[in-house]
Amino acid sequence: MRNKLDQVDFNILNILAENAQTPYTDVAKKLIVSPGTVHMRMRKMREMGLITGATLSLNYAKMGWKMTIFLGIFLSEISMFKKVMEQLNDIEEVVKIHHVTGKYDIFIKMHARDSFHYKQVYQDDILGIAGIRGIESFISIEENLERHIQFVEVEE
Repeated sequence: MRNKLDQVDFNILNILAENAQTPYTDVAKKLIVSPGTVHMRMRKMREMGLITGATLSLNYAKMGWKMTIFLGIFLSEISMFKKVMEQLNDIEEVVKIHHVTGKYDIFIKMHARDSFHYKQVYQDDILGIAGIRGIESFISIEENLERHIQFVEVEE
């Protein structure tokens, strides 16, 4: 059981995926287990590398960052991948970077306060990265869903 998940583990993950700030005592009450059990299970899942941290879900628009943009990036040479990723990682407006298959080599998500801010980041920071051959931009009009998968135990 040390490196195997069971339904209690999945139920803990489901509750905390909904709200990572739920106290372990509340999780324990919902699952009818002891708070110590929740604490031990969480420690086990961290040690397994299953849980790597906890984050806040932020409403960027309410904080004045009104644009969410996705960029499909084409590399001039695939060998430039690591260097391009490192430089994209240094741009604070970039919040997700994916190495993908298909049409693009890299797909990123970024936020900007407005179109002027986006233009500044795009032209000054992103286009200046050596190894980028081309970019396609997609501006998000509205996000309608953000969630985690609901996990259930799978029998082998």
